[in-house]
Amino acid sequence: MKRKGISLPVEMIVIIAIAVLVLVVIAAFFAGGFGPPTNTIVAQAAFSQGCNTWKIRSSDCSMNPNQITISSYNPDGKANSGDENLAKACQVLGYPLQSDCARACGCPTSSASGGP
Repeated sequence: MKRKGISLPVEMIVIIAIAVLVLVVIAAFFAGGFGPPTNTIVAQAAFSQGCNTWKIRSSDCSMNPNQITISSYNPDGKANSGDENLAKACQVLGYPLQSDCARACGCPTSSASGGP
């Protein structure tokens, strides 16, 4: 006994489900759901700028990252918070210790202390 009458609606439901899934994936892509958050992109740019400054001022990275000011970096988004430092950018990117920050910047880690 053939059931052709029931096969069409089941196939149509599967096709509709796949189409909805594709539309959700496309919408998430255009909404930025697959990329890194904007604050991470800004922190990465500030981190690169701070690392370059750190290496210029102290070739062995022995200088404290709290002393490396990054112009126009404002991770909190507050109007009058001023410029932040490299230590803050390192914390945002997941490098809480000075040695982690130095390693991520490509500095020799033996001279960088483990303090924040």
